[in-house]
This record gives sequence, C-alpha cells and structure tokens, in this order.
Amino acid sequence: MGALLAFLLLAALGGCGGGAEQQPPCHGYGCEHDVEGPAGMRLRYAAVVEPSDPRANVVFLEQLYQMVEDCAGIQAPAPFVIIEKEGALVSPLDGLPHNGLYYSNPDLILIDDSAWTFWSLKHEAVHYLLHHALGNSDPNHTSSLFVTCVELPFAMP
Repeated sequence: MGALLAFLLLAALGGCGGGAEQQPPCHGYGCEHDVEGPAGMRLRYAAVVEPSDPRANVVFLEQLYQMVEDCAGIQAPAPFVIIEKEGALVSPLDGLPHNGLYYSNPDLILIDDSAWTFWSLKHEAVHYLLHHALGNSDPNHTSSLFVTCVELPFAMP
C-alpha cells in the first residue's frame, strides 16, 4: 500500500501540468553549436543560413571578434554566437526587436541574419568584452568603444 501511495504522489507531482517546465539552458536557446573555430568561438547557424554563407564562416567571425578585441584592448575567451532569423530577437529590457543581443551567465551573443549581421556581432562583442573586463556590459552604450570598435571597416571573405 505504501508503494502505491508513493507512486501516486510521484505521478501527481510529475504529471501533466504538475510543475513548471524547465527552460532550455543558454537563456532558453540551448547550448548546441554547429561548429567551433580554431580560436574557440562556438557558432550555431543551422536552419537560418547555409554552411556556404559568409555568416556561417566561424573563422571569419573569429577575425571580426579579434578585431574588436584588439581595438578595445580587452581579451576574453571567444564567445558562443547564435544566428537567428531577422525579427526574432526581442530584448527582455525594452521589449523591442533588435539585430543582436548579449546575455551573460552564461555568455551568449545572438545576432540576426539581416544585412546587419557583421555590425551586430561587433556591437555585441563590445558588450561581451566590457562585461568581462568591468563586470558591466554597458546596456546604455556610454562607452566610446561602441563607436571606435564597431565602425571599423573589414573585408568580406
């Protein structure tokens, strides 16, 4: 009889609607990645862009990130980057659509597949680097690095 009661209690607690569903890790996006670059950047692009697309070229994205690191004078491990469909990124801070977002703990850079992809990566890399250097990602964009390091020209691969 005790075993039956224990079974019924477990079924009630774990059954449909019995508890809140756990959000996937990495801020609800999951931590799976399609490729890891030689410098350690993890990138997920599948279902959004094709492997032949420059936005799926992790070595090129690592070069852009390195360019921002060099400009800022801040080094941090290469970030985890996910490319999402244009219009899919909505900031939890202001509820507005964005071309890129940065989350900390764990670190995650989200960029969309629009024409702004490379600019967005550099912009979010500044947030990421500031967070690593200062413990504050500067959500109000007061750092001059948002101008000097994001607007650097680059050549497409």
